[in-house]
Amino acid sequence: MKTTLKPRVRRGVTLIEMMIALTLFVAVFGLAVPFFKMQARSLSASAGRLDAQQNARFAQNTVDRDLRLAGTGVLSNQPMIVQADQFALTFNADIVTRDQNDLNAAYYDPDVDSMSAASMLASQQITLPRSAVIYPQMNYLQSGVPGAAETISYWASVDSTVSDGNQYVLFRRVNDGTPKVVASGIIWNSGDPPIFTYYKPDSTGNLVAIPMSKLPLYHNAAAHGSVADTGTFAWVDSIRMVNVRVAGTYNDPQKGLVTRVVQTSTQLLNAGMLHSTVCGTPPIAPTSFTAVYDTTTPAKVILTWNESLDQDAGEKDIERYLIYRRAVGDVNWQNVVTSVAASSATYTYDEIDPPSGSWEYGVVAQDCSPSNSPIVSAGAVTVP
Repeated sequence: MKTTLKPRVRRGVTLIEMMIALTLFVAVFGLAVPFFKMQARSLSASAGRLDAQQNARFAQNTVDRDLRLAGTGVLSNQPMIVQADQFALTFNADIVTRDQNDLNAAYYDPDVDSMSAASMLASQQITLPRSAVIYPQMNYLQSGVPGAAETISYWASVDSTVSDGNQYVLFRRVNDGTPKVVASGIIWNSGDPPIFTYYKPDSTGNLVAIPMSKLPLYHNAAAHGSVADTGTFAWVDSIRMVNVRVAGTYNDPQKGLVTRVVQTSTQLLNAGMLHSTVCGTPPIAPTSFTAVYDTTTPAKVILTWNESLDQDAGEKDIERYLIYRRAVGDVNWQNVVTSVAASSATYTYDEIDPPSGSWEYGVVAQDCSPSNSPIVSAGAVTVP
């Protein structure tokens, strides 16, 4: 009888097969681990750089959001910008309200603290950030009730919780409330551009940066538009744009500190619109008035002067300038040569073919009353 052999059943792998499989596994794993490790480092670095940028972007956006509302709801005697410093900015704006009829406010919140939804009273005086200046020095009232615009402060201070002296924390405060942290980990090194840069119009209307040497600026006059709100005190009223620069950082294990900078320029949409609603005291006279006879054809007397300090600051109520002429020796000013509309920082007017004789010219600023400033006289001019 023929015997049939049955195949032997294998119940495992041979040692050689196991060694081959183990070798292949180690080879593949050895190739894969560095790849995944590299991808993990790359993902971590990207996330860190993005986190640094988002931190800086959040801080910048927060300031920009509030700053665009600067000047909303302020009263005629209440300043818009209170403080302009390279590390601190304080302004008045109607950002939140408890009153449903307050149409100037950006947000309505019936549960907000009433002391944080109205103009700050003199009894709530604060020291402006990074300064010794006290604000406010008066109550801003409308029909005996505090105005709607709160006082918003942003400032950056060195982070005391870290050893590096170049890391700052950005704070926000409403009126005399408790400061809130907006963002930490903000980097500023000596020599870096300031966090806040301010721009004002020049004599041609172009915006130019206010030099750091002129900062800080404060609205020292208690009442905006008052006689005291002139000269250097009125510089802060001329601010038309603020540049906000925020730098965030991330410690990359391979590259070290990586910095991401975010900056934007915010135009103050309500700047220049806070004019006095009524004419007040007599206007301040213009300055630097000169009269020169020019023999070129046609012969003329060239008159030049600078604006009154009440034109773009102070009461901001100057409407025109009146030019007078009188014979040398006369007591009274009788002849009005011309009227020039108030429109710029400097003025030039040519009186063509003036009459012969020795003449004295004068200029006054006239407001909306109309009320005239004291007359400013130029030296005598002789016309052949």
